[in-house]
Amino acid sequence: MRLLTQFFCLSLLLLSSTVMAASVWKVSKEGQHFYLAGTVHLLSKTDYPLPAAYDSAFNASNQLLFETDLNALTSPAGLSKMMQQNTYSDGKTLQQVLSPEVYQQLKAYATARNMPIAAISRFKPGFAAMMLASVEMQRLGAAETGVDMHYMQLAQQQNKHFAGLETMDEHLAVLDGMNQLDPDLTISSTLEDMHKVEGQLAAMKQAWRSGDAAKLEQLFLADLKQVPQLYEILLVKRNHAWLPQLQALGNDEHTTMVLVGALHLAGEDGLLKLLQQQGYALTQLTE
Repeated sequence: MRLLTQFFCLSLLLLSSTVMAASVWKVSKEGQHFYLAGTVHLLSKTDYPLPAAYDSAFNASNQLLFETDLNALTSPAGLSKMMQQNTYSDGKTLQQVLSPEVYQQLKAYATARNMPIAAISRFKPGFAAMMLASVEMQRLGAAETGVDMHYMQLAQQQNKHFAGLETMDEHLAVLDGMNQLDPDLTISSTLEDMHKVEGQLAAMKQAWRSGDAAKLEQLFLADLKQVPQLYEILLVKRNHAWLPQLQALGNDEHTTMVLVGALHLAGEDGLLKLLQQQGYALTQLTE
């Protein structure tokens, strides 16, 4: 099963020449509009420049909304809180939580990647899976600044207001929910999929860059739905929680660019479908 690793690889989610669609939509209703952009949280240097549609939406907006408050999350206090919540504090380690078989798989993988197993074992399962995926992305050269951070930095430079759809604590609660899943399933499925990551990157990036929500659904959602609890935690609950905030965007004088992970846009529970059901017109921007 392609479970956690596939979702994290979405965080790494080229088409050639002429006019191509991008993962950016103008969302309109009753004379008001905002922009909705699918993002990749980590990219390679070669993924820049981004499709022109991103800059078009950014330049037309005077405020930005991200999944969470990135300033708070990446601050020393935010990073410290994230580590504290995702690290065992009672002397427990993954060796005690995982079955002997799965722990040996983890140990063998860490040894092959020259990763200290003692450090990994301190993390709770969901966070450990994220760390494994992050290290693999670094190995593949796909751990550079992503779309979200790129535009947050631009917003700071241009004094544009930005905020999060979730508070930092709400965002950290999503990570904690992942820690509550079956630890053997979390770690073993991540390890099983790690060797597939490099081969999947091109398809992931093509689907993201071209704004092919149907392809993203095909690549990820069927497998993700095999663990309904994970699907609910990562996508369904968050999308429905964000919807009222998106509906309220037309109530002021601001034009807003909303940036969320590209998988949040796809499928029957994706934001594109939910907004259409609320009577919004969607116009996909092109490069």
